Amino acid sequence: MIVEAIRYYVKGAFQGVKETPQVLEQQEELIADISAKVEDLVSEGKTREEALGAAIASMGELSALVDEFRAEQEALNLNADAPLVPTVEVYSGSLEFHTAAITTGVVAFLMLMCTAVGAATDTIRGFVGVVLLALLAAAVWWLRETYIRSVPRWSEVETRVLVQGGRVLKSIGLAAGLAFGAVFLNVIFQSNDFWFWPLWVAATALPIRLMVEWFAIRQGWFLVQDAALTKEVDQFA
Repeated sequence: MIVEAIRYYVKGAFQGVKETPQVLEQQEELIADISAKVEDLVSEGKTREEALGAAIASMGELSALVDEFRAEQEALNLNADAPLVPTVEVYSGSLEFHTAAITTGVVAFLMLMCTAVGAATDTIRGFVGVVLLALLAAAVWWLRETYIRSVPRWSEVETRVLVQGGRVLKSIGLAAGLAFGAVFLNVIFQSNDFWFWPLWVAATALPIRLMVEWFAIRQGWFLVQDAALTKEVDQFA
């Protein structure tokens, strides 16, 4: 009878807290402690009712302990409700250099196509040649620096986030800003010639690089493990 009263008291104190294995273990410990305290007080000459009241009073308020369990469970529930962001482990140095190389190749192809169209329409004039040479030098320098930076980390493992739509939008915004800046310079320095278009093409390297990285990971290139990729990878948002 006394044990049932103790159990009722402890269970009531934990009302509103999910009975996980940890909570049940804590409840059993409290019941055992109070029961032992009651037996000690009874052996000292107190009645069981008096001993029960004194034992419960000696335990103090259980609210602080209960609040700890409640806060922990609420935190776990918040984490469970949070959307999972898919990630994958890659060889960072190898991925970085090959992404840069492929991006350079794609942009170079676009540049050649635009140059061919410009030659056919007789719009390549003024500073276009200078801009193209400057961009060629910049591309070679970028590849060289990327290679030097990537070699020490060729087999270094890094965790990458697969959902990167925000990064793509930022890169598109930056590319648009660079294109606008090129137009502004064209108007200021030589408004009669249409020479800024190579900078427009070069600016596309920013979003293209992220798309190439995503495509490489999606194809399973440079992955530490050939783990199955989740559905979120295809959303790219």
